[in-house]
Amino acid sequence: MHFVRPVSLILVLALIAAACSGDDDEVGNDAVVPTAIVAPTEPTEAPTPTVSTSDTEPTLEADPAAATEAWLALWAGVELVVTEPEGAELAIADVASESVFDQLNTIYNPDVGSDAASTPRTFVNNPITTAEDDGSVVINDCMFEAPKIGNATIWYSGVVRQTDGSWSVESITLESEIGCVPEAIAEEAIAGYENYWDARVEFWDPADPTSSLIARTMAGDHLTLIEGLLVDHADLGLALRGRAETHPEVIEVRSPTEIAILDCATQDPGRGLFVIETGERLNDIPVVREGQRDLTSAVMVLIDGVWKVSDIQGQADVSCDAAPTTQGLPTV
Repeated sequence: MHFVRPVSLILVLALIAAACSGDDDEVGNDAVVPTAIVAPTEPTEAPTPTVSTSDTEPTLEADPAAATEAWLALWAGVELVVTEPEGAELAIADVASESVFDQLNTIYNPDVGSDAASTPRTFVNNPITTAEDDGSVVINDCMFEAPKIGNATIWYSGVVRQTDGSWSVESITLESEIGCVPEAIAEEAIAGYENYWDARVEFWDPADPTSSLIARTMAGDHLTLIEGLLVDHADLGLALRGRAETHPEVIEVRSPTEIAILDCATQDPGRGLFVIETGERLNDIPVVREGQRDLTSAVMVLIDGVWKVSDIQGQADVSCDAAPTTQGLPTV
């Protein structure tokens, strides 16, 4: 099969016009008519269609503040499940899924004929939020629940998501029923405990019952006890020396203003009671054994924004494990 090369239409018309005019000077009978060569046109690709951004699903932006409001409103509703069950259901329905209501209603208002099982609860929340890439917000809350047997705290987590313009608690999980400690409280109370031991180095070497550090780090019966000892030791010219390597952890939360700390400390080999004038070491405190560990429990109370030691009990030279241990509460 043969293909005819295309010839320029303008050129053909010009040649025909010249032939008809009979002008042999421009185009003779023997003239060769050139054939115009036109390169074939390459096919062009169709443009890739663009997708309008209006056709894509919009990404919701996480709003921890709005999610927290929904979370707090949920627990305000839970406080009503015993005394105002219908009001509680309506309040919770505004900020949580039906499954969340059913779950919490079963826990706090069960169909059991017992005063203990259906006692109204109050909650003090300590929510910690984490914004997720999908627009949801995860909340972990070590909250104070009253009344509650044992530790005053309970740990719930939840997923809060925006639906139809409103933030709603989608699901909840009971992480720890036996207790927890809010991170801020744990840090501040442990700092107060460490400050107490640091202060002892200052006001007990030499013994100084007038030091402002005494009232700044202690309270209650323990404050009274130490003040008396310092007066006696100051009269005798004594100094209590040695600072243990402490490892404290919170083991009990009794209320927002009272917690218990356990400490398996490595004792200072230089610990002892000394006569300042002569440097003599008295036998009132046994010599520290190499690698000795002492177990100390302390009650910390929050007074005017400061965590102070109100009671300390201890055992010297015992086998114990340094924190963190299984006795320590989870920090949230």
